[in-house]
Amino acid sequence: MLTVICLFCYGQTNKFIVITFSSKRSIDKEFKNYYWITPVDSIKSNDFYLTPLYVAEFSKDNLDDCIKGDTIDIFTSTSKTRLDFDSNYDEQIENLIFLIDKNRVKVQSIKMNWDKRKWILVNIYATPITGNFCDCYEYHNRAGTKFNSMVYLPQSGFSYDKSFWDTPISNIVRFSKYNFIDYTSHLLYKRSVQTRCE
Repeated sequence: MLTVICLFCYGQTNKFIVITFSSKRSIDKEFKNYYWITPVDSIKSNDFYLTPLYVAEFSKDNLDDCIKGDTIDIFTSTSKTRLDFDSNYDEQIENLIFLIDKNRVKVQSIKMNWDKRKWILVNIYATPITGNFCDCYEYHNRAGTKFNSMVYLPQSGFSYDKSFWDTPISNIVRFSKYNFIDYTSHLLYKRSVQTRCE
């Protein structure tokens, strides 16, 4: 119960760090981005949490329910599913992705080889963003696939927070180990990050 209260409190902030896991396998033609997020005021020590950030795949009713704090299921369409976002919202999401990708700072790079011709490269970037995001639980249980996670959805008012890099917290973000995050899996609602000791 206390954890839920704290997560609700974090949802009231408008300063966030978006962590982008940009991965490419030897068989891929281009990098694929996975976005995770944490409120800046939740980074208090060497151990902080990341939560999935969806910038696509969700419907208008998912967004409306998330804003109200209701549980959502992004992966299931129902009779109430609506995709009637206004054009202003679509532009704001495009702007958010542009801000994240343009202003990101590389904090780690991981390359794994398991054969001479098979590999995966993951570049990890951090981007400080101000804006309005909603957080809620996502629950999916269909066809043997169970998914229960806290997630963030973007709302409005996004901008790049360049001043973040002048704060002491920025060093925690820069020097953390992100290789513990299974960035393609959202089976847990948050993933712990640990500080690198190099």
